[in-house]
Amino acid sequence: MSEQIKRALLVDDCEVTRRLIGMALAATGVHEFIVAADGAEAIARLQAEKVEVVILDRRMSGMDGLECTRRIRAGIDGIDPHISIVLLTAVTGAESEREAYEAGVDLFMEKPISIRKIQAGISRIIAGKTQA
Repeated sequence: MSEQIKRALLVDDCEVTRRLIGMALAATGVHEFIVAADGAEAIARLQAEKVEVVILDRRMSGMDGLECTRRIRAGIDGIDPHISIVLLTAVTGAESEREAYEAGVDLFMEKPISIRKIQAGISRIIAGKTQA
């Protein structure tokens, strides 16, 4: 399923959530991933390591997911501004979705997340059909 996505960055301030998303990714065929607890750590990881997709939470202490997305899209410190970004959030609704896409997210996904939702999201990223 995920021939084009070999490596992902998982960004969430909850370790349990990171593990669950990692398990869901592994079920889609993405077995190599690195983790970060917040946006600032994600930026540091992206400066040091290459990944095909960033999956991040919206609400985190320190730098949140929207600000992290804006910085990635700005290409700060040599980070690829075209990397695929999936935002996972418990902040639901049309306004939250609009803010996410305006920040530069490729795919907005509401929590709770299931393996099926992760598979569908990864498939959409691979197909390049992310924003409605």
